[in-house]
Amino acid sequence: MDTLTEQVNLALDRVKAEHGLTETELAKYLGASDRNALHRWRKGRFSKAFLFIIPRTVLVNQPLPLGWAEQAVDIRILAPLLRMPDIAP
Repeated sequence: MDTLTEQVNLALDRVKAEHGLTETELAKYLGASDRNALHRWRKGRFSKAFLFIIPRTVLVNQPLPLGWAEQAVDIRILAPLLRMPDIAP
């Protein structure tokens, strides 16, 4: 498992544990389309936009460029969980 996928899994597990949620409840809580989205992310299957921008922001602790949160659902949902700095709403 690559570092990014590990970080996503840790973030999802953290939120799940903090709120005592099942995987299905976690998907609803996060606003994911369904549990399958979480399954894809846990396996490291992300959008091209996510794979392009997240490593350049989270892993080197730089702000998410304006407008990128709207580029893909996985960026919008996972970026805040990965504790990215300065995410535009």
